Amino acid sequence: MGEPFCFDDAVVPFELLRERAYNMRWAEQPEGVIPLTAADPDFPAAPVIKEAVIRYASSGVFSYGPPGGLPSFRAGVATYLRQERGADVSAAGVIAVDSAAAGLAMVARQWLSPGEEAVVGDPADFLFAHTVRAAGGIPLFWGLDRHAPLDLEALERLISPRTRMLCLCNPHNPLGRCFRRDELEALGHFCLERGIRVLSDEIWSEVVYPPAVFTSWLALEPALAAQGAVVHGFSKSFALAGLRVGYVAMTDADASARMLAASEQPATVAGVATLSQVAAEAAYSPEGLRWLQAFQQHLLERRNQAITLLRAMPGVQVETPDATYVALVRVPAGERGVEPLTDWLLRRHLLAVVPGSPRWFGAGAAGHVRLCFATSAGVLAEGLDRLARGLREWPRAEGVEAEEARTTLSQCTPERSDSIG
Repeated sequence: MGEPFCFDDAVVPFELLRERAYNMRWAEQPEGVIPLTAADPDFPAAPVIKEAVIRYASSGVFSYGPPGGLPSFRAGVATYLRQERGADVSAAGVIAVDSAAAGLAMVARQWLSPGEEAVVGDPADFLFAHTVRAAGGIPLFWGLDRHAPLDLEALERLISPRTRMLCLCNPHNPLGRCFRRDELEALGHFCLERGIRVLSDEIWSEVVYPPAVFTSWLALEPALAAQGAVVHGFSKSFALAGLRVGYVAMTDADASARMLAASEQPATVAGVATLSQVAAEAAYSPEGLRWLQAFQQHLLERRNQAITLLRAMPGVQVETPDATYVALVRVPAGERGVEPLTDWLLRRHLLAVVPGSPRWFGAGAAGHVRLCFATSAGVLAEGLDRLARGLREWPRAEGVEAEEARTTLSQCTPERSDSIG
C-alpha cells in the first residue's frame, strides 16, 4: 500500500508558494499575509505525478502532440469516467484542453451564436458569465440556494426562444451544494424538451463529503447525457493549476469531433502541453487516486475545523458544504459592505479572503466572503483566528480607516486574473 501521505503544517512549502503561487495567493500578497483566497491547495502534488513528469522530461523530447490530446490521456480519462462515474464515454469523446476555464470557453463558442442566451447560476464563479459574453452570448441569471429545490418555474420565466445553453456548476462553487440525481434528471428533461444544451462544470466532483453522492451529467439516461458536455480539470483535486490541463467529455463522439474541429487546437493556436497531460494521466493512476483519497480525508477534517471555528464567531453564519473546499460565509460587515471589510482584514489583520461581490460571484453572494480551507490545520487555525479578531474590531473601526489605500486584493479584477477558482 505504500507510505501514508501527509498534509500537516510541515509539508506546506511556504517559500515556494511565496515564489510561485499567484492568482490572489501567496506570491501576490504582502509579507505575513495568509491567503484563504483562490481555490488552490497549499500542498505539493502527489509523488507519482512528480515522478511521471521527471521521467517524461528526462528524455528531452518535447514534440507536438495531437490536437485532441495524447491517445493515452484520452483513453485514461475515458476509463476513469466509465469506472468512477458510470459514464458511457469513449476516448474519442474526450478533448484535452488547457484548463477547465478553456473548456468552458470552447463549449460556449461552439454552442452559442452572437445574441443567443445562456442560463448562469446566481451565485456562481464569474467565469461562467464571462465565457458566455466572450462568445457573444447574453447571460441570464438564475437564482440558486444552498438547500431550496431547483426553481424550474423561475427558470421557465427566464428563458426565451433565444436560450441555447444552461451552465451548471456541480458540485457548486461557492455554495458547496452537490446536486442529487433526481434534481439533475428533472433539470435535464426540462432542457431537453426546450432544446437547451447543458454545460456541466464538474471540476469539484472529486471533493465530495459523505453522505453526499456525486452524479455526473454523463451518467444520466442516454438522451439527457447526450444533451450535455462535461468540463473537468486537475487543479482542485490534484494541485496542478500551473500545468493548465483539463478536458471536455461527451457521450456523443461525433459531436466531440465537431467541437474539436471547430476549435483553435487543430491549428495549434491552442492546446495542452504534452507534459501536462502526462501529469494528468499519473493523477488518474491507482497511486494518484490513493493520494487523492488521503487528501479527501484531510479536506473533510479541515472542513469540519473551519465550520466549527466560524460558527463560534458572533454574527457569522455559514452552511456546511457538501462538496468543494471553499466556504461561503455571511459576515456582519454592516452598511459599508464586504469589500471595505476584506480590505480591513488584509491591511490590519494580514488575512486575505474573497469578497462576495457581484464581480466575483453575482448578486447572490452579497453580504458574504468566500474562503478556501485547502491548507494545513495550523495555517487554517491562524487564518480564522485573524478573521475572528478582525470581525471583533471592525465595528469599532472608523469608516475612513476601512476606505484607506486600496490593497492587492481589492485591486485584483477578473481582467487581471484567469479565475479565483
